[in-house]
Amino acid sequence: MDRADVVIVGAGHGGAQCAIALRQNGFTGTITVIGREPEYPYERPPLSKEYFAREKTFDRLYIRPPTFWAEKDVTFLLGTEVTKVDAEAHELTLSNGSTLSYGKLVWATGGDPRRLSCSGAELAGV
Repeated sequence: MDRADVVIVGAGHGGAQCAIALRQNGFTGTITVIGREPEYPYERPPLSKEYFAREKTFDRLYIRPPTFWAEKDVTFLLGTEVTKVDAEAHELTLSNGSTLSYGKLVWATGGDPRRLSCSGAELAGV
């Protein structure tokens, strides 16, 4: 079983900023960020505007480039979900079946949009 001093669940803007703030404030322990998307944290609001208008390439949307995270010694488990939290044992079970223990846990998953359940809801995505 692997272990991290701090595990941040959520590789979006909040999770990324948390990892950055820990390092900026002198935290030297191990940090692991878990995200269900396959990409490093990226700016989501401009994605719908500048990216689709082809004003930015995807690599320019990263909150920080992948090399930054390596330099700051922040480990990412991308394309991974937490399927179980055992808060008493300080242990997470991941979607690949592995477990990860932690000292501190930060839950920064954000949210998913709720789908309309009324007639015509299928038109909302058009």
